[in-house]
Amino acid sequence: MNHEMPMKQTLTIRFFSGWIPARLLFAVFFVVSLADFPESRADDLFTAPAVFGGNAGETGRILPVDEAFRFGSYEDGESLHLFWQVSPGYYLYRDKFRFEQAGLEVSVELPGGQLRQDEIFGEVEVLTGLVEVSIPPATGTRVSWQGCAERGYCYPPQKIILNSVD
Repeated sequence: MNHEMPMKQTLTIRFFSGWIPARLLFAVFFVVSLADFPESRADDLFTAPAVFGGNAGETGRILPVDEAFRFGSYEDGESLHLFWQVSPGYYLYRDKFRFEQAGLEVSVELPGGQLRQDEIFGEVEVLTGLVEVSIPPATGTRVSWQGCAERGYCYPPQKIILNSVD
């Protein structure tokens, strides 16, 4: 009498010159089928309410960081002017701004903000709307900031190096 354990069988499908396990083929078909979703339903898979809950606004999308916080700068010879246009429904943490020139932190007068109870950082001061600061111009100015969407999505800290125009 043969007491060997039966071997586990895997359904495979012949594909070109090799064998592909059925599970892999199913995964590929599933991903490809998302492309056939009606556009409005496919978008729902990647919207804020689906991931974070809450009111999603008109489009329901979390904006890319450069759209949520539009950054710009210009130099007028005496100062380097930096500004952020913060989209409605988003905010910047006032205490997360950093300005550095020649390896040293530059003290900057930031506008006052509103107090907000943050799930991660506790009570914080946040900035909305147009945020403007001016610092002395210098080559290699490092600037960093961080912000969030009111729906609960927070972006990683953003960093940029600005070179002064001589």
